[in-house]
Amino acid sequence: MQSFPKIIANASKPVIMECVVAGTIGLCVIDYFFDPRVSLLLFYLAPIFFAAWYVGKKTGIAISVLCAIGWGISDVASSSAYSHPVVPYWNLFANLGVFLMVSLTLSRLKTALRGAQESARTDALTGMANRRAFFEIAGTELARMNRYKHPFTIAYLDLDNFKVVNDNQGHEAGDDLLRSIAGFIESTIRSSDLIARLGGDEFAILLPETNEEQARAVMDKIGASLHETLQKYGPAVTLSIGVVTYIRPPLNVDDMLKKADHMMYAAKREGKNRIKYLVWKDSSTAQ
Repeated sequence: MQSFPKIIANASKPVIMECVVAGTIGLCVIDYFFDPRVSLLLFYLAPIFFAAWYVGKKTGIAISVLCAIGWGISDVASSSAYSHPVVPYWNLFANLGVFLMVSLTLSRLKTALRGAQESARTDALTGMANRRAFFEIAGTELARMNRYKHPFTIAYLDLDNFKVVNDNQGHEAGDDLLRSIAGFIESTIRSSDLIARLGGDEFAILLPETNEEQARAVMDKIGASLHETLQKYGPAVTLSIGVVTYIRPPLNVDDMLKKADHMMYAAKREGKNRIKYLVWKDSSTAQ
């Protein structure tokens, strides 16, 4: 059974908004008929929280206004005569101000949290996924393969003689090269695929539901097209790629990446500037 936070996180925004509105109206009705000696003011913060955190800033503001109006009506209907006619209006706007502050603070916290999460999963230089994000997404793909038995492919890319670019043309040229490679690959692969910078001059490509033939077509195209880009930085700068198509699932993400890494180093040992392919069927048969 899923926990309540997971249920809320998986629910769509329209569903959450409908529940929040219904809950707010229900709370207002309860407050209207409840014992006037007992304040339910704090309970109004619950729908404001769900609206601001799970739906968005505008919804949080709207629910704050609704809560303030609902509380104000209940307060006027259940209280004895005020010492001054301005008092109920003061209470209404004071509570509205508090509700709006809570709503806006929650919205800003959620935005900041989302930004921090994205930064933690994004490579600062290229703007692509980083190693952490790759492991998360690859883990999801591995779980899906275990369930549906669809093949997928991992490619491990490493620049040959990248140090030459940094030494001869400067680190800015090296950074430009890495950004160019990442941007080109992203524009070439499908939206369901993933390009990630693992660190330094190493990249990984995840191709879900991709068999050996499809992987060869994609990687041959990437290798041939990037060759022209690399030549602008010198004839010694090339690309070694290791590609593994999994027919059977590997043990874990570390294992799947190590096999692709092994094939990449095999390409380097054979002279660099080439692509090595492997089809992983199980622990005893691979080709």
